[in-house]
Amino acid sequence: WETDNPLRRNRHYLLDKLIKTVPLKDANVSECGCWKGLSTYIISSQLKNINFDKKFYIFDSFEGLSEFKTEDRKINQFDQIKEIKIRKHFSSDLDMVKNNLNEFKNFTVFYKGWIPSRFNEVNKENFSFVHIDLDLFEPTLDSLNFFGNRMIKDGIILLDDYGSLDFPGAKLATSKFLEKHKNFSLLPLSFGSAILRKIHDWFR
Repeated sequence: WETDNPLRRNRHYLLDKLIKTVPLKDANVSECGCWKGLSTYIISSQLKNINFDKKFYIFDSFEGLSEFKTEDRKINQFDQIKEIKIRKHFSSDLDMVKNNLNEFKNFTVFYKGWIPSRFNEVNKENFSFVHIDLDLFEPTLDSLNFFGNRMIKDGIILLDDYGSLDFPGAKLATSKFLEKHKNFSLLPLSFGSAILRKIHDWFR
């Protein structure tokens, strides 16, 4: 299962540039789905550059993807054996990721577990930037529902795999979220990601 490609590199470039446009010092930052920590490193580097004095909360099972639901399957695309291989491919080692990000340990906090099982531990926090890279419908929707209600105005949620042809569930989850959350604007991008920006209350 090949994951490194020009589209993925464009999404990481966007992440690096986009986070500079957010009022980061006004609230916390989070990431849902860090895998081996490349995107986490990009975010952390920018936070370090501004002497970030809040927290960067990172959520991942570190066991791979959760089970595929109906919304995650395209007709005849995945067989059961291939699904299992893909799910395991996205597993990683928490200690390895922490070690690679050791220079940022003063503001990074890791939560190992299946989403959304540990969200309650930050339910009193507000957020300026959230990066969601979960591929699948259910955890993406759970993340949007949780963080959407905790975003500050002009805060951004970046959806890494919104336009993925392999994982249609992320786009479906976003559409379902936006049905009830009219105070977000959506900007889909040509290389697969999408930006959700929290807009003012009078847009509701």
